Amino acid sequence: MLNVRWKMDEQERLAHNLVSLRKASGLTQVELAEKIKYSNKTVSKWERAEGYPDIFTLKKIAEVYGVTVDELLEGVSPSCIAEAEHKITSQPDYAVKKGLLVMACGLLGCMTSVAFFLMLFVVGAGNTPDGKVIVSAFNADGYAYWNFFIYNIPLDAAAFFVFYLKVHGRAEKWCLTTMLWGSLLSLHLSIMQYSSLTALIYILGIPFQIFLTKFSTTLNIVLKADTPVKKKPESETKKKS
Repeated sequence: MLNVRWKMDEQERLAHNLVSLRKASGLTQVELAEKIKYSNKTVSKWERAEGYPDIFTLKKIAEVYGVTVDELLEGVSPSCIAEAEHKITSQPDYAVKKGLLVMACGLLGCMTSVAFFLMLFVVGAGNTPDGKVIVSAFNADGYAYWNFFIYNIPLDAAAFFVFYLKVHGRAEKWCLTTMLWGSLLSLHLSIMQYSSLTALIYILGIPFQIFLTKFSTTLNIVLKADTPVKKKPESETKKKS
């Protein structure tokens, strides 16, 4: 009875560790399953303590997360989980790269604001009979100048995507999603005055969203495969033995 109880405790601990490490690594069950060549249903069972992987699969999972099998079984401290992210953010040039991202987004915002106010006060809704500009946020055809700020959304998202990809080594799904739907919204607002059916372009976003989700998942798997596995110091290994 005690042996069965011990086995259940170990299985539950492993399940807890699998969930914690997967979430800390930013992987979904589907992504992990593809990585280790198992189904996501099997991964789900492991994380619910309804089963456990064999030793060879444990080794594969440990390599994915950059930990040892012992750490996978016994648990990893939060400092160990956050080690990779801390290593990136503590690099000397990280603040510079982050500053460049902020500057790029700020520059886009400034250019958009300049364009908006030029159209507002220089073009407006046209001219009065005496030649004065009719100050308006809409032109004579009903086009809204504030749409310029909407056009910024996919551009900013693209800047963030490149930043996370180059600096953090991961593809952020929210960036791709924002780029897609921000672009469709920009297109819709630009041509909506010509047809009432332009809203149908959002239907095109559905297959593109599916593709981008699959693309980011595959890209993250490839990026993690190229990440070197963390090895424990020899001194620490000798202590355990």
